[in-house]
Amino acid sequence: MAYLHCHKCNWSQDDFYHTGYNPAKYLMDWNESLFGDNHHKLDEPFTDDSQFISEYGNITLREVLALEYEKFANRIRKMKWVTDADFKADFAAGIAKCPKCGSMEDFDID
Repeated sequence: MAYLHCHKCNWSQDDFYHTGYNPAKYLMDWNESLFGDNHHKLDEPFTDDSQFISEYGNITLREVLALEYEKFANRIRKMKWVTDADFKADFAAGIAKCPKCGSMEDFDID
């Protein structure tokens, strides 16, 4: 697990793709909700958890699914280095820099 970030402009990217992590694989976990016995419940409230509702509103399972897909689509769009090897190669070549502001000195990985 990795977290790339720039202290100058706040750009960030988390999690390189690898065999254990791939957004498409994670999203497949929702298939049961989409295609299983509960698919007819897509427009019912997602949960009755008061903390969840206070943070997100009383949203439906359909909206939760849409938000999850949008979250991963945004991560994919802003991803600069797909794999750890991609980042290490650019870092070794001295060209790993913030894709937003170009900073090298304020750009690091945790």
